[in-house]
Amino acid sequence: MKNIKSIYIVIIAFGIMLSCGGSDGGPAEVQDPTKAILLFPNNNEECTAGVVTSNVLANLTFDWMEADNATSYTLVVKNLVSNTENEYSSNTNELEVSLERGAPYSWYVISKASGTSVTATSDTWKFYLSGPGIENYAPFPADLKSPLHGSSISETSITMTWEGDDIDGDLKEFDVYLDTNAAPSTKILTTTDNKLENQAVNAGTTYYWKVVSHDIYGNTSTSQVYSFTTD
Repeated sequence: MKNIKSIYIVIIAFGIMLSCGGSDGGPAEVQDPTKAILLFPNNNEECTAGVVTSNVLANLTFDWMEADNATSYTLVVKNLVSNTENEYSSNTNELEVSLERGAPYSWYVISKASGTSVTATSDTWKFYLSGPGIENYAPFPADLKSPLHGSSISETSITMTWEGDDIDGDLKEFDVYLDTNAAPSTKILTTTDNKLENQAVNAGTTYYWKVVSHDIYGNTSTSQVYSFTTD
């Protein structure tokens, strides 16, 4: 009799385990989010879609495709003149933001998912927000590619690279500045290329560099300042 009771107890316990845990043997696995695909404002174009709210401001709606497994997003918008970067949270794949008119911006989206710390970052796009009375836009500030900011270099000559864009398609040339001042003022080259090879540098020195972009109408823009150290 005791043996029969024991068998019943085991059967009941096993049934309870199946009903609680299910056949999966535990909670569903949390899926990491994928990166969002940007839709609007368009890359490397003038944006005229903003709703003007004053002489200096307009509301602009950013739009991107829903990312797989994402439950929320962070929109990151940067003013490329002031280098001011702002983050905005959203539970949907669009968000309206108030921006300064007649300024260049970059933007990207970070996808997030509940239950995981893993995120996914979209590509970065640039645009100019239309402003009053602007007939020709300055180039986008150049993106400095190498040497990387804060990098350490062991060579005595370096290759400097950057990328420049202009929505009007009238980019003319670049001025490259390099010296040991935190605000570099020594122009070492004017070029139509986006690369400078075999630039001599001294060992044991911290250098700072920037690029000024020019278009054919005399409009200019200045990149961020990057620094690097030679061993």
